[in-house]
Order: sequence, then C-alpha cells, then structure tokens
Amino acid sequence: MVKLIRIPVFILLMILNTAFHGSLVSLCAPIKFVIPVDAWRNLWGRISYWIAGGFIITNNFLLKIFFHIEWDIEGLEDLSPDGTYLVISNHLSLLDIPVAQGMFFKQIPFLRFFIKQELVWVPFLGQALWALEYPTMRRYSKETLNKFPELRGKDLDTAKQSCEKLLGHPVTILNYPEGTRFTKAKHAKTKSSFKHLLKPRAGGIHTVLSSLGNELTAILNVTLVYPGHSSPNLNDLVQGRVPRIVVRIEALKLGEGPVPSLDTIRGKGGSLAIRKCLTELWKAKDILISTIQNDSEVKMELTQPTNEPSSTDSVGVSSTTPLSSE
Repeated sequence: MVKLIRIPVFILLMILNTAFHGSLVSLCAPIKFVIPVDAWRNLWGRISYWIAGGFIITNNFLLKIFFHIEWDIEGLEDLSPDGTYLVISNHLSLLDIPVAQGMFFKQIPFLRFFIKQELVWVPFLGQALWALEYPTMRRYSKETLNKFPELRGKDLDTAKQSCEKLLGHPVTILNYPEGTRFTKAKHAKTKSSFKHLLKPRAGGIHTVLSSLGNELTAILNVTLVYPGHSSPNLNDLVQGRVPRIVVRIEALKLGEGPVPSLDTIRGKGGSLAIRKCLTELWKAKDILISTIQNDSEVKMELTQPTNEPSSTDSVGVSSTTPLSSE
C-alpha cells in the first residue's frame, strides 16, 4: 500500500519540480535578451544557473527520501567548479543525466550537453535551454543528406560554433559517445564487440576537444553501473528496483596515456586518433563494468538469507559515497 502511494506522489513532485524551476529559468531568457550588454547577460546567466541548481538539489532530495539509494562513487577528488571539462560516459538509462547532474553538482561547472537546434523554439523548455547556454547541433536525415550532399558535416560545424561561444568561461560538456542508450536489442543489432557497451563515436568528442582544447582542465571518463541491471528504466526506479548506483570517474589529460595531444586532435588524423582513444577507453570500461557487476552479485549472495531467493533489493556495500543536497 505504501509503495502504491509513494509512486504517484514521487512522480507528481518531480513534475512540479520540473515545471517550477523550468518556468523560472525560461523567464530569465527574455530578460537576458532585452539588453545586449555582456555584464547584464552574464548576470542573468548566473541567476539562471542558480535556479537550475535548485532543480538539482530538489531532485537529489526526492531520490534520497523516497528510495534511499546507495551511491558508490569514486573519483570526485581534485575537481574544480572553475575548470573546463569534457565528461564522457556510457549511456544506460533515462536516469543517467539526473545521476550525472547530482553527483557533479558544485564539483565542476554546471553540466551542459548538445541539444537539437529545433528545441530552442519549444515554449518554456527552449527558452530555458537558451538561457542556460546549452550548445546546439542541427542534425540532418539520411534522405536530406542524399538530396543535399553539401550539408554533410554542417551539423558538426554548428556544434563547433556553439562550443566556441563558451570559450573564456568555466564550462562542462557532457557527451555520450555511444549516441543512444544501451539495450540488449541495440547491442545485438549493432554487433558491438563489447559485452556491456555500444560502439563509441568520435565526431562529437573531436568537435568539443578541437574547440575547447586550449582551456580544457581534464576529460572525465565516467563508468556508470546499476548493479543487477543492463539498462534500468523509470519503472525500475519507482518500483524500488535500483537500490545501488556505482560510478567510477577517471580524470584524463590531453597527450597522456591513450588520449592524443591537442596538435594531433586538430590535425588531419584527429578524428581517427579520437576513435582509437575511445576504443581503448571502452575496452577498459567494459572490463570494469563486468568486475562491478560480478562483485555486486557476490555481495548480493552474501547478504541474502539462505532460505530466501536472491533480490537486487538486498544489495549492500560497506563503503559508499552518499549523494545529498548539501
């Protein structure tokens, strides 16, 4: 009975949180636009992000009181809210963005990710994204590209121009190189050589690094795992079937390890170099995910009463990093 009441209450509060903070941020857009002075626009940009921060704090609070999720996070040390970062991560669920927003809140600059240019014209949502200066990308269908081949590469040109507008300010760009959420069906269809991942793509990463490379503090390579799940959905969350979230963060520097130098990235073979780098990172990520999933299965078995069947609701860990609204 408690679960039946909890689910609609949680969903209602999430909707109200989104509507309230989204409306406030969208109202900042025309105010920001009305006076074409940098100081004025910067002021309202900061106000927009302050409001957006309230949205994240509320999300974190709701997740904490409704579901008591265990957060096992490693790698948040030595980060700065004044730096410039590219965050790359495997993509499993609609939960991924709230998870990333929550754990990186106040650790690094507010997360931004590429949005379709058409979204800017959507009432409230579009104005909010514009006020928050999300970089835009215009995508063309295969049919359009076949009819107008001169449009090939235009989407990346648009993305590059959007990134260059962010130069000179602390910024974080979030990118999912796989391009879509992992599912077993997509994994089989694409014939991925990885066990837990889809094939990564280099185009977006190459564009961001080429544009922001001189100011880049680090590339944050995020490995995200929901133990017991390959790709949980919203229903899994509200039903209490996501008791634990594991995140491992690796800070990478240009020109170190598998990551090519900025000169290489901006050279003729830059895209190929990024593709090779992502392949190496994804190989290591695939192994890490297997290790975390296997370790979680062992811990689950150890914490289960011998007379009851296993359940992911019983997963426990001895050391976790809590995600709070503080």
